Amino acid sequence: MNSKALTGLLLIIGPILMTIVIFGGFPGSGGNEDWVTSDYVAEIAANIQLHTIGTLIETAGIIAMMTGWIFLAYSMHGSGKPGSLLAKMAIILPLICLPIAVASTGLSLEVGWAIEDSLMEKAETLYGVSEGIAGTIFNVLGISWILIGIAIVLQKNLHLILGIVVIIIGAAMFVANIADIDIIWMIAFLGMLIGSLATGILSIINRNVD
Repeated sequence: MNSKALTGLLLIIGPILMTIVIFGGFPGSGGNEDWVTSDYVAEIAANIQLHTIGTLIETAGIIAMMTGWIFLAYSMHGSGKPGSLLAKMAIILPLICLPIAVASTGLSLEVGWAIEDSLMEKAETLYGVSEGIAGTIFNVLGISWILIGIAIVLQKNLHLILGIVVIIIGAAMFVANIADIDIIWMIAFLGMLIGSLATGILSIINRNVD
């Protein structure tokens, strides 16, 4: 398998795994805008094993997706390439997010273990911290998407419209936690999944991607 195929495959698999967890009814990933932390923890407590499985699947998806973006950005920097410096910067930011994602996973798994020990207050605290840490990933990845989107536009190695869309999604990801507006969250979250999937497909079929 060459690097282009691996990059595309990671960008396709990652969003699919995350979508399975988000829309598959796994505990702690659903709820509604009226729910508070205790509601999510109560849902997890009803099926701890399913929560553990969902957490691990979602983490695998996040890691696959971010690794795919790292590989894509890596393929876009080189001597004489327009946007090369931006692509280099876009590599660093997902690398920062990977340990954050792993830390969030550990805390999420600890929620289940705390529940098993009947430590509900601790479980709620852990859940809140896990979600807070995970939220920072959006801000950091948003900057990375803006940079790589600009690099795509400059290099024209993928579709121009895709580059513009990546920039818009990146901007939404960056301001999502700041603005806390539903439509921005929807653009950021669904855009991240759909944008990664589309980029993965284009990375495989487009001959201009190294």
